[in-house]
Parts: sequence; C-alpha cells; structure tokens
Amino acid sequence: MFSQSYPHSGFRLALALSTVIHILLLFPLAKYGSYHFASPVSLLQAVMVDLSVTEVRTLPVPLTAQKPLSKPVQKTAFKRRPVAPSPAVSTGTAHDPGPQEPAPLPTAKAAGAPSVPAEVKAQVSSPLPDVPPPLRTAVEFTSTKREQLNYRISLLGMPIGTAELQAKNDKGEINISLKVKSTPAISAIYPVDDLIETRHIAGNFIITKIRQQEGSFRSHRGFTIFLRDRSVFWMDLLRNRSSREAIPNSQVLDLMSAFYYLRNRPLQVGTTEALHVYDSDTYTQVPVEILRREPISLPAFRQADTIVLKPNLKTDGIFKRTGDVTIWLTDDAYHVPVRLETSIPLGKITAELVSSQVDKLEPATPAPPATPQKQ
Repeated sequence: MFSQSYPHSGFRLALALSTVIHILLLFPLAKYGSYHFASPVSLLQAVMVDLSVTEVRTLPVPLTAQKPLSKPVQKTAFKRRPVAPSPAVSTGTAHDPGPQEPAPLPTAKAAGAPSVPAEVKAQVSSPLPDVPPPLRTAVEFTSTKREQLNYRISLLGMPIGTAELQAKNDKGEINISLKVKSTPAISAIYPVDDLIETRHIAGNFIITKIRQQEGSFRSHRGFTIFLRDRSVFWMDLLRNRSSREAIPNSQVLDLMSAFYYLRNRPLQVGTTEALHVYDSDTYTQVPVEILRREPISLPAFRQADTIVLKPNLKTDGIFKRTGDVTIWLTDDAYHVPVRLETSIPLGKITAELVSSQVDKLEPATPAPPATPQKQ
C-alpha cells in the first residue's frame, strides 16, 4: 500500500514546492514593482531610518486590493532585532540596476527648496581675497643671495670666542642667524653660547628666537612681529610666560633685521639714523650716529676703509653689556661689519672679521629679442 500511495505523495509535494517558489518570486515584484530595463532609472529618493525604532508597521493591504505591479505599492512591515538608540541615518534605495544615464536634477523651485539670498550668492561667486602685499621686501636688508661672516672675539687682546653672522635671501624671504661661542679654555670660567635666528615671512611677519648662555645667565625667548596688526607676541620658554603687546608702527624690526636694514642705508657722516627695534622684550627707538670715516687694520695685515657708527642701545641684546657699542663698516656699497667693540664687567670686547663668503644674486635673464616677422 505504501508503494501505491508514494506517487501521489510525491506529486502533492512537488505541487506544494512549486506553489511556494512562485509566491517567493512574486513577493519581490509586489514589493518593489516591475522592472523596465530599457527605461532610465528615476532619481533616487532618500529614506530616513530611525534606528531607535525596533519595528516599522504599516496598515495591512489585502492582496486583492493592491494596485498593478507597475506602480509603487505600500511596503510590508518588517522586524529586526532591537539595537541601541543612535542618530538617524540616511540611505538610498536597495537596488542598483547599474550605470545608467542620470536623470536631470529638479530645480530649486520644483523641489520646493528655499531661495538663496542675493548677498550669499555674491559671496560664493566672488573670487578669493588677494594676499596682502609685503610691507618689507628683501632688497631693504640685503643685496646678496648668501653672506657668511666669521669673527674672532678678543678680551684685552686675548682670543676668547668666535662669532658667525649669516644672512640668506631665499626667494625673497630673509633668514638671519648669529652664533657666538666662547673658546674651550674660557668656557671653563665664563661660558658663552648665544644664538639668534630671525626669519621674515611674506614681508608681513618676523619670527625671532633668542637663546643665551653667558656665565650664570640663561635665557630662551622668542617673539613674532605682526607688521600689519602692529603687535608683537612674546614668549619666555624658561619661565612659561607670554604676552601680546602693541607696537607704534609697521617699521618695527628685531635687532638683527634692523642692523641689516641700517647697512643698506646711504650712510652720511654727521647724520643720525633712527631705527625702531623690538629687543629684550621691549620696544625702543635706537638712534645711530654716523661719526666719521676711518682706515683700520684687520687680522692678516689687511687694511679697510670704514665708516664708524655708534648705536645708542638701551637693551641688553645679544651681549650682557654695560658700556657703549661702536661698529666699523666698510666704506662701500656692502657696508660689511669688520669690527665691533663693547664692554662687559671684565673689560672691553672686540670682534674682528677674519673671513667672509658672499654669493651674489644671479642677475635676471633678459628676454630674447623678438624675431622680426617677414613681410
């Protein structure tokens, strides 16, 4: 009897499976509608899903009351496991038929978007503001591409240290550094290790770092001069102090830049040059007297015609000094400092030039003459 009923049972089982498969195939069509692969895909519509809601319900729609599959129908309810509440996210439709010709986006009026004010449109369409021109240019400070000057420092005729003064013109931006070090023998008694670095940025900012060690005195400071804002931001790294100060004008320079600016001035004996300097955390005016012309002797039996200057410095600067400062510059277009004298409690200090290296700026390549056109 089992063998007689087996074909009927297999037939009923196959019929049931076929029915289930057809229902499963029709379910996506009823859910998403019919597919027309030859027509362009309509613009994707955004769907907002709130993850804090664990179940989305819709009104049940009888199968007989549904519209034809070629039109959108109501989505059936679905369930998923509860998740932790989180902000709503946005996603697109579930299917992607592949690359198609995109449909034109709706206009603001068609989409009901608010109109953009005219002043906002003007700001968006207007070009970016121009970069402000430099207030100070490289030609005010140096006429060379690179200059390195080396000095021997003596106290009462005995060598006690060395100094290196260097300036670079890097595509219109100035970099100046001064290094002063005591000899090993003197360092055991009175060590000196000073470094000043100055950098000009776009002709509108001057950044200076000063690190000093002179005997028991130590300092590590830095400041930035904002020429357009007429202000200085100053910082003491050892004592964790800082301040923002106003300066009277845009002519204020650090001590090293002011010295190079002075060298490029047309110095005349009997006159006084006025410098605006920010040094030792203080703004001050420095009058520089042009005293006289004087020939001097330098190391290695060299002679130099010089102009003698006397700046009236009121700040400590690179040396912790107590006396006046006198500077000898070459009496030519370069005004190279060949000698400097100042005083400290131990006596008079003299710095004399022993070597120099100068790289001149390359002249601009003239444009080739235009070739005459044939008539």
